Amino acid sequence: MDVEELEKKLVPRGEVSLIGCGRLGIRVAFDLLEVHRGGVKKLYVFDGAKIEENDIIHRKLGGLVGEYKVEFLKRFFGNRVEAYNVNIGKDNLHLIKGDVTIICIAGGDTIPITREIIKYCWKKGIKTIGTNGVFGLEENIKVEDAYYCKGPAELLKLEREGHIVVGTGKFIKDFEPITPYTLDEIAKKIVIECLRILRRL
Repeated sequence: MDVEELEKKLVPRGEVSLIGCGRLGIRVAFDLLEVHRGGVKKLYVFDGAKIEENDIIHRKLGGLVGEYKVEFLKRFFGNRVEAYNVNIGKDNLHLIKGDVTIICIAGGDTIPITREIIKYCWKKGIKTIGTNGVFGLEENIKVEDAYYCKGPAELLKLEREGHIVVGTGKFIKDFEPITPYTLDEIAKKIVIECLRILRRL
């Protein structure tokens, strides 16, 4: 096969739902959509929040204060993104679709809705990836199955294996900051895990 034939085979494949487009979610979205010669064909993004002044990463990337985070992503990447300016809850789980769901929600107690999202996705045959703590300085970022890990993802109390988590394993009660470097590394590993799943389609 010549190079041109090989290039034709390296096309985007699969669809991903991204739940949450905050400081971590926006990094995951940009990294995932920047993949060349492969990657994701369609990204469905769910977040009801607008960009605020303290959303520095969004503003650095060109987002405007007052603009919906998901609309900014749509504006940047066009038809590769389907934007939903809603937060996923028990009443609208049916909006989630695709081959992989990445859960990047934060703020308050996210455990109950994260558990509901995972269970819904498993019922539909959708693979899931989430986080296991984003706090800490110069931490070793681990990729684990939530069923076996230590850290915040333990609180999900899942009945079986199959939910991949990426993170530091630290809790808010550890009183360590969330750095952009840690978020960058977590986003990178989430994207790699997602691409591994998509390659098997």
